[in-house]
Amino acid sequence: MSSPDEAPHLSYEPMAMPRRRKVKASAPLGWLKQGWADVMAVPDISLAYGALFAAIGAFITYFSLGTPQLTLNFWSGFLLIGPLLAVGLYRIAQLREMDERIQLDRCVRTLGEHKSEVGMFMVFLGLIMTAWILFSTVMVALFFGDLPPGAEAFADALASADGVRFLLVLIGSGGVFAIVVFAASALSLPMVLDGKADLVTAVSTSIRTVMEQPVPMLVWAALVAILTLAGMATLFLGFVVVFPVLGFATWHSYREIVE
Repeated sequence: MSSPDEAPHLSYEPMAMPRRRKVKASAPLGWLKQGWADVMAVPDISLAYGALFAAIGAFITYFSLGTPQLTLNFWSGFLLIGPLLAVGLYRIAQLREMDERIQLDRCVRTLGEHKSEVGMFMVFLGLIMTAWILFSTVMVALFFGDLPPGAEAFADALASADGVRFLLVLIGSGGVFAIVVFAASALSLPMVLDGKADLVTAVSTSIRTVMEQPVPMLVWAALVAILTLAGMATLFLGFVVVFPVLGFATWHSYREIVE
């Protein structure tokens, strides 16, 4: 029997991360191919998800036109919506694998079933994005001071020597933030949806995977970035197809990597 003065014995069990398979650098191309096959198999629901995502992006962009120097900030918030909507796409891919009937209400219900984990993950991403928005806003103020509203004044500022330096700083810092977000989110939500891990373990596993297999994961990140830019360059219309393809491909990346 322990005396009252004895400190209680605390046991700590480290997180057990799921085992991970090694994948080739070309694996992301296979994930995209599988994602495209999923879209073709369930075009109505897939394109509905894509159309909703595209509409949200177009709406946000329209209301940011008056303050173009803050447009990147608005887009950062818009990209936060992606993981939230993609949960339904992960569910569709999972139902296809199990050869079960795919219904929109089952996909939407999945979000409610995992609202705590998804909510915490969105808070986590929100904190990162808030830091990025604050940083970029400070950069605008430091480089340009008080800019008058309107696209013309901002375009003139970017054409100056300070504008070039501003873009270099913004792109470099944005890349760092993007890598952090990608590493944390690459496999997290599919893992939680599949019941393989709690949120903290899922995020830790996702980050560890990116560190262990940098080449295929950076190839995957580059493809995601290219397709995202393509979606934006088409005035968000491209997201009608790009968003569901990326959502399904993310599920397949998880299924190939995590045992």
